[in-house]
Amino acid sequence: MASQSDIKRISSLSMAKYRQKYAQFVVEGRKLVQEVFHSGLEIQHFLVTEEYRNKNETFGNPVVISDRDMKKISHHSTPPGIVVVVKKEEPKRPEKIQGANLFIDGVSDPGNLGALLRIADWYGLTEIWLSEDSVDETNPKVIASSMGSFLRVKCIRTHDFPWQDNIPAVGADLKGDSIYSFEAPTVPYFLVMGSESHGLREETRKTLTNFVHIPKKGGAESLNLSVSTGIILDRLMIP
Repeated sequence: MASQSDIKRISSLSMAKYRQKYAQFVVEGRKLVQEVFHSGLEIQHFLVTEEYRNKNETFGNPVVISDRDMKKISHHSTPPGIVVVVKKEEPKRPEKIQGANLFIDGVSDPGNLGALLRIADWYGLTEIWLSEDSVDETNPKVIASSMGSFLRVKCIRTHDFPWQDNIPAVGADLKGDSIYSFEAPTVPYFLVMGSESHGLREETRKTLTNFVHIPKKGGAESLNLSVSTGIILDRLMIP
């Protein structure tokens, strides 16, 4: 049974400060919930509506709540009727940097971060490094737009620059070398992407070894952060 205090607490998880306080976040929708069940993450609440239970084959042992309560805790205008509350785990920083790595120097849009998680997942990256001021990776829009990749790609928040001990760090910048002629460094290395609105911060730029850009052929003013990251990462990872 879910008490009204449970509903109130789960509803508060729409705000980052409460996700941090309670170390919990919400995942909605049948497909994502099923993936969570197979992920090994700790599920602390599993809730469905009566209508959902009657129309769908159930799994696990959900608690049935009212449509009204589901609307309180859902982040969708039309709730899917199935929700889990998951324990938030802080990923461990790897002891040794290996392979290709992605560092995002400030990303404020949750949809962008969700898309970045999907891109990292596609190319086999197991983590994304985020500056501390980046959007919370358990934001409901990040979870939804990652399409399940949040389960396989961890976000590591850091106040420093993890490229140390002569590890190359390549930043995206309009004045950099063309990505099509740039010779990718040997692994390990970092691809460093700045925010969509401001680009790389000066303090970050000072630490980088190289800069690259995507040559423009048409009239578009700019590219979306996740699109740019995908193009550059793809070129860097071509054997």
